[in-house]
Amino acid sequence: MAGGKGTRMGGGEKPLMPLLGRPMISYVLDALSGSQWINKIYVAVSPDVFRTAEYLKNDSELTLVMTPGSGYVEDMVYAIKALRFYKPVLIISADLPLVTSDVIDRVVDAYEKCGREALSVRVDAGLAPWPPDIILNDTERPTIPAGINVVHGAYIDRAQHEYIMVINDAALAANVNYRKDLMSCGPLLANRQGKSEHEKK
Repeated sequence: MAGGKGTRMGGGEKPLMPLLGRPMISYVLDALSGSQWINKIYVAVSPDVFRTAEYLKNDSELTLVMTPGSGYVEDMVYAIKALRFYKPVLIISADLPLVTSDVIDRVVDAYEKCGREALSVRVDAGLAPWPPDIILNDTERPTIPAGINVVHGAYIDRAQHEYIMVINDAALAANVNYRKDLMSCGPLLANRQGKSEHEKK
């Protein structure tokens, strides 16, 4: 999902915000591409992110879906209907630059085993690297939505029986809504990349 207005960012298209020299959305796309479960990536854009659509349009591994820009949920439903998806679909926000392929694989695997129509990924609120905008209190401990869900396209017009998957990974709580969030992601991502390079040696 990459079609939001990004008003909390104070201007500019959020998916293209630079993070360590790359557009933020590129990290999410890398995680999806590296997943063993994901075989096709669709990016929901809107008239509000024309530069993002232009940036992605020549990527042969992606399919762009133009939505009205009515809101996150509304555009998600629109995209699923436009694509005529009558099966489970992984939905992920473009503002999760610290997500990994391993996390995506764990989510899909959990969905396959849970026996529910939908799945919502949450993070323990105490792990948030900065104060979250939303805290939910419908589980044993307060959680925040991670911006990763699985929904069943066949039942997109009604509430779905949902499994809540809590992953205690602070990186999944790094949802970028403000410029200060983006700035905070830089050191976290650099630290991860440094560890990865060290492990290769």
